[in-house]
Amino acid sequence: MQEFVSGLVQNSSFGAWDVVLAVVVLVVGWFVSVWARRGVVVALAKWSGLGPSGTNLVARLVRYSILLLTIGIVLTVLGAPLQPVLAAVIIISAVAFLALRGIAANFGAGLVIQARRPVRIGDSIEVEGVAGRIVELTGRSVLLATSDGRTIRIPNTMLLENPLWNASESGSVRSEVRARLHGSPDLDRICPVLLDAVASVSSVSSVSSVSSTDPEVFLHTITPAWADITIRFWSAYDDREAARSSVVRAVAVALGGAGLTCSVSSDGPRFLTALVDAVD
Repeated sequence: MQEFVSGLVQNSSFGAWDVVLAVVVLVVGWFVSVWARRGVVVALAKWSGLGPSGTNLVARLVRYSILLLTIGIVLTVLGAPLQPVLAAVIIISAVAFLALRGIAANFGAGLVIQARRPVRIGDSIEVEGVAGRIVELTGRSVLLATSDGRTIRIPNTMLLENPLWNASESGSVRSEVRARLHGSPDLDRICPVLLDAVASVSSVSSVSSVSSTDPEVFLHTITPAWADITIRFWSAYDDREAARSSVVRAVAVALGGAGLTCSVSSDGPRFLTALVDAVD
């Protein structure tokens, strides 16, 4: 690097006026970069699809580009050989590209997210098995607050490259509770009892973007010894766990009041099978 700089100085010939012109170009370039940055901020602020972080990112890129162009002009004015300057620019650009490739991808994804608005602050989302409420959107990542009190940063590229579930768009989510009824129950008599029990839970939703949110009962298995059924219902995303717990309790109480022995769970049929085997 020292040899490159020494050769650049030795091969350059400039006078006092060249120095004055270079200083003028440098000062003008500096002010132009500042004005350009402010102009870009003002112009992009009128575009509602781009947030503050995206606007600042674009403005900084414009300013740095002008400063880089100014430095190139100054070197030319001072008589620097063009080929070494171009070689240095290419090398620096290649190194910067390799070093900042991931960061640039996330910044680009952040611009797309803020422009298209697939998610907003306050939305409850799930991507790649990570679920939580969005508390912050930045140029590089999305900050999620999970239900167990953790905060997780997800790169912006994950939201664009993977299936994204935005629970806030529908307003409610569907949950299931499974029950195993022992003996030979009269299902025609039991189904209305189950539906009334689910409807009595206050956290069960009756409003959603889907066509129907009424509770439903489905029969999966029936034998002389038992019957497996599933109760489906809807609730707000934030209330889903509390709703499942309340429905499990309400269904168990209703079935017990009907004189039936049952096993009720929101963990699916494997839990019920293991529970019955343990009881047997």
